[in-house]
Formats: sequence, structure tokens, C-alpha cells
Amino acid sequence: MDDGDISIMFQAIDKLIKANTCQIKANRIYNRCHLVSPLSESHVEQVWTDRLNQNPRLYNATKFRLHSATMTDSLYLQLGITCYKDFLGTNWSPVSSDILEMGKRHHGNSQAYMSDAVGVGAFLLTVDGKMVMIKRSAHCGEAPGLWDIPGGHPEPQELVGQKCMEDIDVGKLSPNDVLQEIYNSILREIRDEINVPLAVLSEPELMGIARNMTSAGRPSLEFLVRCGLKSSEIADLYCKGSQCEADESTQIKLLSISEVLGLKEKDNQLWNCLAPSAKGCIILFNNLVKGNILRLNITHN
Repeated sequence: MDDGDISIMFQAIDKLIKANTCQIKANRIYNRCHLVSPLSESHVEQVWTDRLNQNPRLYNATKFRLHSATMTDSLYLQLGITCYKDFLGTNWSPVSSDILEMGKRHHGNSQAYMSDAVGVGAFLLTVDGKMVMIKRSAHCGEAPGLWDIPGGHPEPQELVGQKCMEDIDVGKLSPNDVLQEIYNSILREIRDEINVPLAVLSEPELMGIARNMTSAGRPSLEFLVRCGLKSSEIADLYCKGSQCEADESTQIKLLSISEVLGLKEKDNQLWNCLAPSAKGCIILFNNLVKGNILRLNITHN
């Protein structure tokens, strides 16, 4: 299921990764490098100003930056701090390819100058074997109008309150608190976007990390989350419209697992209408099923 929109950064091999087998290494050295000639930080400010003029709803919240992920006895995530302004000004810069090349040239790392604000996404699986997808509204800052999975970002403000990026020393945060925020954040996103109570959601299990190549390699942690409700109940809750982020999506779609497996080959029209985050999540899920790491009661078409 190769796709140019997505690159797999990390794939769970033997088993899905729960919070108790993941560790955080957080340090300022994992923040992005500041832009240098021929670009400068004023470029980030200009991109942010332009994007605000296009969409005044944008808000410059702090985010965690994923520097790298390594697997030994546990999965180790190396994290810094970034913000949404820097994310739009680097990963979504009109000259992002030049910034990637500068990273290679100056640091031997194409992502060195990139914000790489880490996202989270969920393969939300209902008790009757359906995957939940939502259609992003036209005013979303990323992938407007495309079908996507529930997702968003872990939020440093959950741990430190409303502070600007420069005032946060990520190395002084509790690694366990950061880890819990990452795993809890995807449950909040499901609740807020789909209107599903937290009580019916399972512990998130990490399937892997996908890079969105349409935003210069921005990484997203993709989780499997099981739901104790049927697909019809999920659809009813979504349509009630009481979710916190109801204005971020316009429709819900529920796909059987047999429809999801090999989706790119079976329904190319739908595949081309998926946000990159959804593509990455589905590719990781397919890889796990094919590798017999995920064993589900499914019918293969």
C-alpha cells in the first residue's frame, strides 16, 4: 500500500505498544533549529501572518516536537517543544522543500529546521467491527474536505497551562506526565470529535508512526482504540452534534474491516479522498493484520 503522501517512520513489529512499554526522553536539544541564511525566522512570522489573514480562527498553541523514535526493550520517544505557528511556518511553508534541503546540508538531518509538531490519530474500531471516519470541514487548517480519522495533538498546556513556547523547558516536565498526555490525548480527541464517552473506549495501543509527506514529514502517532459501542450507536452519537469539536467535521463514515484491508487497491476513489493521516493509519493497520500481529474476526474479500 505504498503512497507518496505517507512515509512510515516506525512500525510496531511483535505487538502493539501500550503506555507501559513506551518511555519519554524530553529535552530542549530536541527542539527545532532556528532558520539561518538564506532564510530566517522572519519567514516563519510571515507565513503565520499570511495564514492568519486567510483563516482568523487559527490559534498558536504549544505542541510537542517529535525528534526521533527508537525501539529497544521499550519504545523511546525523543521530544522537544514547538508551536502551531512554527508548524505552519516550516512544515507548511511554501518553500518547505528548501528548508528540508537546508536541514540536510547544515545538520545531516532533513527535519532539523522543521517544527514536526507530533500528531495523534486513532483507528477507532467499534464492537461490531467497523472503522470510524469523519469528513473534515472546509475551514480546517489541514486536509479540508477530506475523510480522516479522529485525531489531533497532545497538548503541553494540559501540563503547564497557557505558556508560550519560549517559557517551557520540556526537560523539566515529568516524563510520565508527558507520556500520559500523549496516550490520553487521543481519547480526548475521539470524545470531542465523535461524541463518544471515554468510559466505552479501550486503552490506546500504538500501531506505529507515519510521516505526512504533504507537510514535509510531519509525524503522527497512530493508535488502535477499541470502542464498546456498535457502529449504529456511534453514528447516532455523532449526529446528535453535542461533541466539542462538531464544527471541524461534516459527516461520518463507517467501514467494515474487510473494506479497510487493501482499500487503496479496492476503492481508489475513496483512497484519493483520504487525508494523509488516515492513509498512514490504514497502512499501519494493514501491515499489522498481514503480519498476524492483529488477529481480528474479519472476512477477507
